[in-house]
Amino acid sequence: MTGDFRVAILCLLFLICPAEVLSENRLNTNTDYSVKIAVTVNNSDYIVGKLEYSNHKGVFPLELVTIGQALGDIHIQPYVFDIIEIIVILPNVHQIKCRPLNNKYWDGSMILGTIDFRNELKPQVTLVWESGHPYLSNITVKGNEFHKKYCPEIWLGH
Repeated sequence: MTGDFRVAILCLLFLICPAEVLSENRLNTNTDYSVKIAVTVNNSDYIVGKLEYSNHKGVFPLELVTIGQALGDIHIQPYVFDIIEIIVILPNVHQIKCRPLNNKYWDGSMILGTIDFRNELKPQVTLVWESGHPYLSNITVKGNEFHKKYCPEIWLGH
């Protein structure tokens, strides 16, 4: 009886564990998402960052932390955004319109673009100023090199 009990417990654990692993790795959905994306700012390979796009309570829907170098020092700057409009183009492809809340260089223009998180491991982002000038895009090869050289211990996202 003890052997049968052990086998039953092992079978139960085998059936439960993969289900929990799958639920932890499930793809984001339009109703519950939190995506972290490694980005390059203003098409500069020397300003990189982590963009988080989320609809979870208690966090801003769009947050950015940038890492750059100036005069030999590394500078880290957080930014938060107010999302004005979200249009779901396809499942997990959102077109957004937002404005920065704490950017001292902000001139009042909006930021527009698309966040595509259909592939959770390779989300895509393209954000531009209303004028059409680039604001954010996925991290470049040179941006990755900068990241590895100056702050390899910081995970920027996918």
